[in-house]
Formats: sequence, C-alpha cells, structure tokens
Amino acid sequence: MKPFRALFAALLACSVSIAASAAELLLTLRSPESPTDKRQIYINAALRLALDKTLASHGPYKLLSSPPMNKQRALLSARQKTHPNLMIMTGASEAHETGLLAPVRFPLMLGATGYRVCFVSPQSQQAVAQASTLDELRNKFSILQGLGWSDVPVLRDNGFHVIEGAGYEALFRMVARGRADLFCRSVLEVQAEAQAQAQPGLLLDRSFALVYDMPQFIYTHRDNTAVIERLTLGLQQAHADGSLQALMRKHLLPSLQLVELSKRRIHHLRTAPPPDIDFEYRSYSLDLLKER
Repeated sequence: MKPFRALFAALLACSVSIAASAAELLLTLRSPESPTDKRQIYINAALRLALDKTLASHGPYKLLSSPPMNKQRALLSARQKTHPNLMIMTGASEAHETGLLAPVRFPLMLGATGYRVCFVSPQSQQAVAQASTLDELRNKFSILQGLGWSDVPVLRDNGFHVIEGAGYEALFRMVARGRADLFCRSVLEVQAEAQAQAQPGLLLDRSFALVYDMPQFIYTHRDNTAVIERLTLGLQQAHADGSLQALMRKHLLPSLQLVELSKRRIHHLRTAPPPDIDFEYRSYSLDLLKER
C-alpha cells in the first residue's frame, strides 16, 4: 500500500501544480467615471492585447471592472489593494506620491497624451485664435484641468494660469459657461469628447496645439510583480509586431482628422523628467505631426 500511497500523493501534487499554473490571472480595469466617459477604451483594449500576446506563455486571464471612481480614489484603491491587480493609468508624479505603486515598464500611450488641443469658451474664442505666440496664450488666458491631474504642474511650470475643477463632466460645462478660457485635452480623447459632451457654448479651438513630454504609465501595487512583468512583456511583443501601433492609430484617426494638427500653430512646452522612471520610453513615441 505504501507505493500506492506515494504514487497517489505524487499525482495529487502534480494535479494541484497543474491547476495552479492554469489558474486565471485576475486583473481589475477602471470603469468609466460616467456614461459619456470614453477615456478608458484604448487603455483597456491595449491591456487586453498585451494579455492575449502572453496567453501561451502565462496562461488564461479574467478581467474585472472597478466601481466608477475618479483618479484620486483609484490611486487610493490601488495602494490599499482593495481590488485584485487594479490597473491605473496615471503620470509618474502622481504615482510617486503614493509610494506604493510600480509601473508597467512600457509607455502604453506611445506619446499621444503629449499632444493637446483645447476646448475654448465662447467669450474667448476669437481672442485665443488671434494669439500668435505662446506668451500671449499664457499671459492672457486661463486653462482648466481636473483636480490633481498630471498636466497641472506642467502648465504652471510653463507660466500658465491653471484652474483646477472637480468632476469629469463638470469640466466641460465650466469652459462652456466661461468659468475658464481653455480646457486642453489629448488628441486621443478629443474627438469622442466633442461628440459625447456636445452642449451650447462648448467650442473646439482650431488655432493652436501644445506639445510636451507627458508620459503616462499603467500603475498597480508594487506587490503585483507577476502582472507587471506579464503586461510589460505583452506590450513589448505587441509593439514589435506592430499590432499596438495599429490599435493606437485606429483610435487616433478620428481625432487627427478632426483637429488637423498640420494647420495649427504648435507650441512646445518644457517638462521635468518623470520621477522613478529608469527605462527608455521616448523611442516608442509616435510623431503625430507626421501622422495622417
């Protein structure tokens, strides 16, 4: 009986090992903050692409959705590990302040978040269009941003008067009602927002664009090393075979056609190096001034 028991124990241990290796990896993706919030669409699609690229090497996965929450609440949830492998797209400075988050080591947005065009208030539309220099823009007009967003210190460091507001949809109403002159958005977001947030007074400026280094990365709790390594590998593979760039261009094309970057005055802003980022990310950036 002893050999049988030993064989049974070995088979049991093997089956447990196989079951463990085949267990689904659970990831929690952020839900939109509101029914009109489209900002997560590309992010979530890119993460699915990375996970699919690593199915053979890392096994199955299951995606969960977080409750709707703003970024500050999402960062707190990631820090407290209230959801399994919660993934947050944010700037390095915001993540650095939490002290407990680590990045997926790949620039998921391929530099697209650094190209900004602006919604403009009805009262300021004509004057903004006539402002031919960067000094005129920063000395005469206010820029609205969300509370604690990564762009706030960049814009302030470059001399802009920045007003912070709370509530994603409320920001569009604020600029439409003239409570700020400009509300600048990345070209990846602006086309969907122009449709979803259409309302009296909400106008898209056609005269200029801001360009600056605004790397954002997927962050999660630093203990989630397995998912960080898997997503890094998957995104590298997707970039190497071109599928990630194709996905980005698919999501970018409607906005690029809307904003017509080649017809705008381009103003470049200076930025500080992102904290705690010790890997090269700029080489992955698309040059949107050459994209069509």
